Amino acid sequence: MNKVELLSPAGNMEKLKEAIHFGADACYIGGGAFNLRGMSANFRDKELKEAVEYAHSKGKKIYVTLNIFAHNKDINYMPRFIKYLDEINVDAVIVSDLGVFQLVKEHAPNLEIHVSTQANTINWAAVKAWRDLGATRVILAREMSLNEIKEIKEKVPDIEIEVFIHGAMCMAYSGRCLLSNYMTNRDANRGVCAQDCRWNYKVVAQDHEGTGAHDIIEDSEGTYIFNAKDLCTIEFINEIIEAGVDSLKIEGRMKSIYYNSTVTKQYRQAIDSYLSGNYKYNPDWMYELQTISHRLYSKGFFFGKTSDLDQNYDTNLSYSQTYQLVANVLEDLGDNLYKVYLRNKVIIDSEYVEFEILQPKLDPISFKVYEFLDTKDEEYKKEVNPNTIAIIKCPYKLEKYDLLRKKLPLGEEEPDIDYSINRE
Repeated sequence: MNKVELLSPAGNMEKLKEAIHFGADACYIGGGAFNLRGMSANFRDKELKEAVEYAHSKGKKIYVTLNIFAHNKDINYMPRFIKYLDEINVDAVIVSDLGVFQLVKEHAPNLEIHVSTQANTINWAAVKAWRDLGATRVILAREMSLNEIKEIKEKVPDIEIEVFIHGAMCMAYSGRCLLSNYMTNRDANRGVCAQDCRWNYKVVAQDHEGTGAHDIIEDSEGTYIFNAKDLCTIEFINEIIEAGVDSLKIEGRMKSIYYNSTVTKQYRQAIDSYLSGNYKYNPDWMYELQTISHRLYSKGFFFGKTSDLDQNYDTNLSYSQTYQLVANVLEDLGDNLYKVYLRNKVIIDSEYVEFEILQPKLDPISFKVYEFLDTKDEEYKKEVNPNTIAIIKCPYKLEKYDLLRKKLPLGEEEPDIDYSINRE
């Protein structure tokens, strides 16, 4: 049985280390230019080298995105950067544009090339063509069904296939959108999307009775006809693996470390369950994926054509989240004392505040914090602000990069959430 790869996003070095800590086999990152997350912190040249060295020290891989649709001025600056990536031993580059593909072949002939989902590869003939050009992996378009993926692997078995398994979806075909460029002069195909598809719109409609035109429903806040639901495949990840996929990719280089770590952990557990030979779906995986900030979940296109209800919001955009990240662990000081970095404000307004520990291989477990020792002024406090480094006491063993979270105030009962995805 081949070991399928879990590929996580990393928008900066901290997210990279957290993703690896929580079980990623590889991470994809962007440099200071030439990638489709221009608003992310990304990695400068020196940081790219540090990222590769860190990942390789852990036995993991790093893929660097070169996936913009390049204009002439971009092409002029790319060769130097491509050579640098080759020198620091990145494991592969992710490319959308055929001209960029050729530049990589010319200036770093031994550097592996993964063809981006932006290339809209949706059939076996295109996969074969990319293989013949020298690509080692193709990241299929998000609009592919499981049956289509299986057929591609059967007809072109000698190239790796990667698919997205979780994260934001785009109303445009595999993200090839001109809406942002038209509305805000920010080109989504060059990394600076304004996410205009998430905005609300007012519809001025004429009477088309008898024409068969579909209604566009709006409420008092407008309509969100462009806004896609988030992809979640945790309930059928075994079927994706069985389709022959080599790499399972999580979207989200601009998401938080809590998002990245939680999603990576759940899919790591699901993949490991499958690879053990005794796979059994665990509803806790979906429960945990509800704790992060997300839109309503959808199965995407894996089971064929979808309806509007599967993919789009009819009314107001809403995010759901049941837990909040409060700190990440920096250091074990011994005697059950730990140095932590506070990410959000915490107020102990009674005797104690209750946190949960998020670790790679263990279920979440609660403990009580009675006070914080602020390392800046060495004073004990009941209230701490974000960006505070403090010392807390915890009866359980913590490791560097473990996370601490707290439940958001939703009353005494669990929120009324349907933790399943309709596959009908």
